[in-house]
Amino acid sequence: MKNIINVSALFLILIALGGCRNKITSQNDENTEMSEAMNKRGDGEQEKSAFNIVKLQLKQLDVMNIETGSIKQLDLGATLKVNGQLELPPQKMASVSALIGGRVQNVAVIEGDYVKKGQVIAQLDNPDFINMQREYLSAKSNISFLEKDYQRKENLLKDGITSTKSFQQAEAAYNQGKSALNASKSTLQLMGISVSALENGQIVSSVPVVSPIKGYVQNIEINIGKFVLPQQEMFEIVDNEYLHLGLKVFEKDIEKVKAGQKITFSLTTRPDRIYEAEIFALGKAFDMDTRAVKVHAKIIGAHEGLLTGMFVEARIVTANKEVNALPNEAFVSEKGLDYVFVQREKTDDKIEFEKIQVNRGISDLGFTEVVFIKDLPKNVVLVTKGAYYLNAEMQKSEFGDDD
Repeated sequence: MKNIINVSALFLILIALGGCRNKITSQNDENTEMSEAMNKRGDGEQEKSAFNIVKLQLKQLDVMNIETGSIKQLDLGATLKVNGQLELPPQKMASVSALIGGRVQNVAVIEGDYVKKGQVIAQLDNPDFINMQREYLSAKSNISFLEKDYQRKENLLKDGITSTKSFQQAEAAYNQGKSALNASKSTLQLMGISVSALENGQIVSSVPVVSPIKGYVQNIEINIGKFVLPQQEMFEIVDNEYLHLGLKVFEKDIEKVKAGQKITFSLTTRPDRIYEAEIFALGKAFDMDTRAVKVHAKIIGAHEGLLTGMFVEARIVTANKEVNALPNEAFVSEKGLDYVFVQREKTDDKIEFEKIQVNRGISDLGFTEVVFIKDLPKNVVLVTKGAYYLNAEMQKSEFGDDD
């Protein structure tokens, strides 16, 4: 009986030890499977991230026409679409012509040069200039004789020695001489000849052509040796500091426009750059041909790249909505999803970009609202142009064609 009890106890102990061993083995198997799953997941994420990275040589950016920049804050709310061109007020444009014809002796500027008001920009010569100076000196010398004759006959008339007719003739001659002298003097001054220097014996054979305003030389119609006629245009000078927008607003929209409204606009030749302006005046005349009213807007900020006569596409903001925006060329689309490229690392000769998913919003004037799924630093640098080519390069690397 005692032996049976001992055998039974031993059997129970063996069963208990077997159960513990199976439990430990099961836990080890579970841990192994979880570890393998985590490793697979981590490898998958790293593999997925690696597919979204593209590395380039810095010199490739120029070859592929890729540009980088930052996010812009643009007002893409409700707007009124209008067209127009860049204009200058008439007092800030000057057509320079010759008062008296002459041969071009010298041209001191070229197109694009900045000139100050009163600056000499050319020289004209003409033998008539010498004759006009001689006539002035003759008139000045003659006026002295006429003045003395007039005073002498005035005194003789008081004494009753001369007739009234003789005195009147002397008076008329004196007044006529004064008029001729003043007219000759004014003409020489208009021509830019110094009368005081002339009275000291300095006769010049050429006269200066001066700029009537400050600004830039936009057009030159003369060259050395060319004879210019009076009132013939020689130069065109513009002061772009007062460049503004002249926009046409149609009849049905004029009630939506008022002074003080903000405007965003771009050049038709460069739609990727956005400028800002503000309406300062509305025209009071209605153009019956176009059924439009002229609206004038002052440009805000720098005028770099803007020239009078350029055509613009503008948006008058009627309801504000400021958003983060990027140029349309910064986006790529794949399988219904939108992406942009963010700069990650940059060295002296290499640069690395990461392709991230984003959401797109409203679009206008070549820009589109961008909504980031994950927060990015405020100073993040992104690809603003050439994202399509960068994406193609990334796909090329994925297929192993790195050469």
